[in-house]
Amino acid sequence: MQHYSRAVSGDRLVCEVTHTTPLAHVAVRGRLDPLTAPVLRQAVLKALAEEPAAVLIDLAGVADADPIALTVFLSLARAAAAWPGATLIHHSATPALARQLDELAIGRHVPLTVDRVEAEALAGRGSGPVRVRWDVLGGAGSLAEARDVVRVFCLRHGLGALSGNAELVVTELVVNAVVHGSAPVTAWVSLRRRYLHLAVRDRSATMPRLAVPDVAGGGGRGLVIVEALTVAWGATVTSDGKIVWCTLRP
Repeated sequence: MQHYSRAVSGDRLVCEVTHTTPLAHVAVRGRLDPLTAPVLRQAVLKALAEEPAAVLIDLAGVADADPIALTVFLSLARAAAAWPGATLIHHSATPALARQLDELAIGRHVPLTVDRVEAEALAGRGSGPVRVRWDVLGGAGSLAEARDVVRVFCLRHGLGALSGNAELVVTELVVNAVVHGSAPVTAWVSLRRRYLHLAVRDRSATMPRLAVPDVAGGGGRGLVIVEALTVAWGATVTSDGKIVWCTLRP
């Protein structure tokens, strides 16, 4: 079991992130308002970067919450569903905060349980993603290996019709990581709720950006292709670099 923690804090809100594989726990303390909501968002996104099966958010320490700030949970739920296909679960909210979440119908997207024990039990009933991970060595065969891994994964899970696009997308992600990122580079393909997730992690903090392709030189097309062939894509900062991810569906 992997276990470590770190804190993300602001002037009025502190979020303690703890990982106990396969779960991530985010303990929130302080006031949640429009100014402190980005602290919570950053903490949850950092938790998601480690690919947990679920992120459990402990709200016991939230003494006061602004209704507008609570909508951050809706955007986080969408981010978790898009990549890495994880589940968000609240627990231990005060009665007043629980009423606010209920009035805003946030529970439809992020369930609320009485305590951590119940939250862990709910997370344990999830199916969890099916995942294959491999190290990208950066040699001449790294692109062929990436395509082979994704092709076999798609065929094994009945997604043969998606294989062509997935192979092209993972090729572009690996090329970007090897050429513009820093080693070591890790890639993985996973399946959750019939969505195919592709991600590549490298040790460079430089974030990718969509650029106009260089027609003469043939460069700059990588992320244009990724955007065209996927439902969603993005980049997440990690403690030692970044992860570039995307989601495809049949």
